[in-house]
Amino acid sequence: MSHIFWSITRIVITLSAVAFATWVLYSLYKDYLVYPWTRDGQVSAQVIQITPRVTGPLIELPIKDNQWVKKGDLLFKIDPNVYEAQVDHALSALANAQAEAAEAKDAADRLSKGHKAYSGIISEQKLVQAVYQKKAAHAEVLAAKADLHSAKLNLSYTEVYAPVDGFITHLRLRNGSQAVANQALLALVDTESYWIDAFFKETLMENVQPGDKAIVKLMSYPDKPIEGVVNSIGWGVAQDDGSPGYQGLPNIEPSFDWIRLAQRIPVRVHLGELPPGVILRVGTTATVIVLSDEKSELASSTEAEQENNIKVNPDTAEYSRSTR
Repeated sequence: MSHIFWSITRIVITLSAVAFATWVLYSLYKDYLVYPWTRDGQVSAQVIQITPRVTGPLIELPIKDNQWVKKGDLLFKIDPNVYEAQVDHALSALANAQAEAAEAKDAADRLSKGHKAYSGIISEQKLVQAVYQKKAAHAEVLAAKADLHSAKLNLSYTEVYAPVDGFITHLRLRNGSQAVANQALLALVDTESYWIDAFFKETLMENVQPGDKAIVKLMSYPDKPIEGVVNSIGWGVAQDDGSPGYQGLPNIEPSFDWIRLAQRIPVRVHLGELPPGVILRVGTTATVIVLSDEKSELASSTEAEQENNIKVNPDTAEYSRSTR
């Protein structure tokens, strides 16, 4: 009897352990479905390509690689000598055009008065011609003013300032480097525009909605979770198949896979207040969990407020975010 009792006891304990493990796995799987999560997330920000609008050698470069700059700080200065000469030339051309315009106006006025007094001596044709010359001279003055404005603009473009607060990155310049118009010289990471790009499987998207509360864990700070909010969900991803191929026909790659992998959908998550010591760096990895049954208080903030909440201390390179 004792042997039978212990056998039954072992069976009951084993079945209980199996049932408990099954319940735990089911709960975890249910949470996975109800609270979608992904390890495929990364820190993103607006990266501004600083592009000069004029060409010339650099004569001032007061910045260093990875330096924090404030909006309005001088980034670099291009040699202005050529553009100062263009301004002087435009000023001379404007003065000449104004003198010719004054002469043409005076001639037209004199012919007009003479035509009224001596219509038989001064013909209508000469008067009309003088009026046209006056209008043409006035047009030359306008063109000279436009050239002067353009020359002054080009001169102002020799000094390039930071458009936003941010970090200089990948700086490969020095005094004497040649700046070429419309070719980017350096990148500026806008520190007031950080967000998280999280890529969720399409099978989980049913439970992800804008406004949902999200928890972000950066790989660099795994013990410092950050509260966020689902801001928006991507409306499309690039297709591997169907791109134009030979003779404009769809280029369909043959598939030999038995398993069809779920596509990843991009989800933008805006961040709330950062824990002390957390520094955001573009491209770093993050895990994102969406609490689909909770709406974040951050959702009531406007997008502009969310993007402008991050501030940076240039001395310590540490960020803080205030929720409004």
